Amino acid sequence: MDIKLIPLEKMILDGKEIRLGEKKQAVIPVLGEPEHIHENYGGGSWRHFYFDSELALDFDQHDRLEYIEFLGGHYGKLRPYIYGISVFDTKDTDVVRTLSEHNNGEIDDSEDDSFGFLETSIGIWKDSEEKEYWTTIGIGVKDYYKEV
Repeated sequence: MDIKLIPLEKMILDGKEIRLGEKKQAVIPVLGEPEHIHENYGGGSWRHFYFDSELALDFDQHDRLEYIEFLGGHYGKLRPYIYGISVFDTKDTDVVRTLSEHNNGEIDDSEDDSFGFLETSIGIWKDSEEKEYWTTIGIGVKDYYKEV
């Protein structure tokens, strides 16, 4: 499966575009019905899971896509690319360097094993057991991490 992440804009999955800010009614016909849905943090937004829960899409209270997250990491099946690199197959330090170069601004590194690239609304995280590769990557709408 060919997956490209374009920060602040979209994900391209085997040639199909899923745009941030798009209404849920436009996304479901592209990906199909989700495997399951959970309410996020008890507050009116919803997370839809696909591909054995390796892909999660968060919809806000207005049913607009606000965040796309890949959860399978190095051992999962899905291999998203961003800025020309395979996020889950590239050493963690190289991913941070690449994302930092494109961020052009503030980076939140206040939590262990996690980075929030505030200008590009990209987040990466890794399980504390993982030594070399990131476990998740997500892209959000503009200012996604600044609002939290």
